[in-house]
Amino acid sequence: MYAGWRCLGLPSDRFSITKAVIPAAGHGTRLRPITNVMPKELLPLGVKPTLQHIVEELHGVGVTDIIFVISPQKGSIREYFGSIGFGGKVRFSYVIQEVQRGLADAVLRAEAEVAGEHFIVALGDTVIISESGDLPLKRLVAAYQSNPAFAAIIVERVPIRDSYKYGMVKPRATTGAAFEIDGVIEKPNVGESPSDYAIGGRYIFDPGVFDWIRRTPVGALGEQQITDTVRVALEAGERVWCVPVQEGEHRYDIGDFSVYCEAFIMACMTDPNLSPVVQKLLRGQK
Repeated sequence: MYAGWRCLGLPSDRFSITKAVIPAAGHGTRLRPITNVMPKELLPLGVKPTLQHIVEELHGVGVTDIIFVISPQKGSIREYFGSIGFGGKVRFSYVIQEVQRGLADAVLRAEAEVAGEHFIVALGDTVIISESGDLPLKRLVAAYQSNPAFAAIIVERVPIRDSYKYGMVKPRATTGAAFEIDGVIEKPNVGESPSDYAIGGRYIFDPGVFDWIRRTPVGALGEQQITDTVRVALEAGERVWCVPVQEGEHRYDIGDFSVYCEAFIMACMTDPNLSPVVQKLLRGQK
């Protein structure tokens, strides 16, 4: 256990996390026909594409090296970030996932670029918008640095009736700003969820995760899911910490139009230049 801690030889609170993987190879089928010509990850939220919000979130916690996992059809992501450059503050690299075989497989594609370091995984179609400007990723990094573990995960509370849509965690306890979990299950049947805490699209992993992915069973659809990777590691005695989304922090999976609409409005509401316009519209004013 904790191979990454041993190989770094550093106390848990004295290292930085400078690398992140953004899986962005999905087809975006629920957003067709628009995703026939544009990756869903480049759809605008306010004045910036979704992925730019995520890149800024990652840079805000010290990430300087981002690895995109994309499909062969998503060259426009490379073109976009090549054009804006991000002021030279972040190095972008790209690896190809030729066939969609699940999130764990997508993360595994980035193993060579991660190069044995601790790293963040931020789903490319999941954005977290904060009314205050503070984001849970900062708390996740702090929890991971302070508590030696195989992984740390952002979670959010969801209606238990909707738990079948998410990967759900089994908390050991829910006191404090972060808590350990004893188990995780991907999209449980109604009534079988271990809690109302759902995985929220942000992870930090020890570099040993790649070995655990290779031990992860392939599911019925020929996919390897990162939830199953976490489950296998937990069953072997690894430790995983979770940090919950707080009031005023909103997580959106933009994979369907209704949620995308909500995310777009919230992005505008938290933009000081656009907020007055949106508020007028909501009040029925012109």
